[in-house]
Amino acid sequence: MPISLMTLRLLKTASLIALVCAPVILSAQIETSGREEERLEALARSQGEFVAPKSKLSVGFRILSSGGRVDFKHLGTVPSLFTVAPASAGAVQRDYTNGIVSVDSLRPAEKDTDGNQTSTPGGRYSVYGTTTFPILDADGNVTGTENATIKTGDFLSYMPGLTRQYQVGSAAQLSQPGYVSFDIYSAISDGGSTSKKQGPTGGVEFQFSREFGRGSHRLQWSLIAGVALNDINSKSAGTVSSTLHTYTDYYSTNGQSITTANLSNPSYGPYYDSNSNLISASGTETTVPISAVPDPNLSKATDDKGAASVAGKWQVKGAYFMVKLGPSVRTQITNRLGVNASLGVAGAYAGTRYSASESFSVASLPGLVFAVSDPADGSDVISSTTAKFLTGYYAEMNLEWATNEALALFGGVTAQKLSTYEQKLGDRIAKIDLGSTVGIRGGVSIRF
Repeated sequence: MPISLMTLRLLKTASLIALVCAPVILSAQIETSGREEERLEALARSQGEFVAPKSKLSVGFRILSSGGRVDFKHLGTVPSLFTVAPASAGAVQRDYTNGIVSVDSLRPAEKDTDGNQTSTPGGRYSVYGTTTFPILDADGNVTGTENATIKTGDFLSYMPGLTRQYQVGSAAQLSQPGYVSFDIYSAISDGGSTSKKQGPTGGVEFQFSREFGRGSHRLQWSLIAGVALNDINSKSAGTVSSTLHTYTDYYSTNGQSITTANLSNPSYGPYYDSNSNLISASGTETTVPISAVPDPNLSKATDDKGAASVAGKWQVKGAYFMVKLGPSVRTQITNRLGVNASLGVAGAYAGTRYSASESFSVASLPGLVFAVSDPADGSDVISSTTAKFLTGYYAEMNLEWATNEALALFGGVTAQKLSTYEQKLGDRIAKIDLGSTVGIRGGVSIRF
């Protein structure tokens, strides 16, 4: 009994002590469990970093502070649209800047059915027509009509070696007595030049990187390869001084004088009958024939340096596709924020179109403009295209903010330098220097 009572008392005492201590023990267990969970989460994060994706694809934009600089050189060449045959070619049509000399031939009224000339060479021939007259009685009353043949015109006969078919541009071409002159104008470059640097230019960029190693859990290095596309657009306008080249042919008037009334030939005046009645407003030919071939002893070419003021517009437009390759180093600042930097080589494939329009005028032909002409379509803009491969290097630094394990946003600065190339358009040269430029870039990156 005493032992049983003692045992019961001890059990009661132990139970009371356990009941009092239970909250303390339970709290300790809960705290231990929480710390263990935090430890396991940290371990999981550490393990997550260790097995993080090593490949990354970035897609974004880039805006460069400036595009290429283009130096336009050897400007101000405007070739003539005409090539005149020499005197040795005989009687052929010759086109000039300020006129035309055409080949003459027999007219229908001065040849027979076999094509033989019926008019007197160097003389004149008459043209007749039939007209209807009223028949009057003694009191003046009309009693009927009758047909009569009358002379309706007096024209200049065809003369071999001469021509009645020519057009003169201005009275200034009649300045040398006994001759009428015809000119071909063109402008030859005196080395005129202008330059233009393109302003800010935007583009798109794609970049792939692959991680190859880590210095610690916050430092890693990778190899990146990327492509970028940007435009090229530089244009300029103005005037340059050029040499005025003038080729002149002289045609003899055979001792006759040409007046301003004879600039467009054949030329005609009114024809009257013997009673001074007007028969035809253009029945009398007033053409002064000229030699059909220019005088070879008088033909000449002159160059007047700086006499042509050539107005023009010049443009180089296109794009370049840049490929870059180099190492990249990344450091992790926080679990979400990182910084990476890269420096490497770059190559670019550039394709551009060089277009130009140039024109000038001369004082003797006011209002007439001489311009370059595209031989394919006749437009006043000529152009050429070219493609070149350029070399250079690049550098960039970026901040990257991870939204989750796979997706991140990035932004930073970029710099590049590419070589220069030249493009020709006739005698013109455009030196295109994509040069050194800096800019900003941004976009999204995906890890996988």
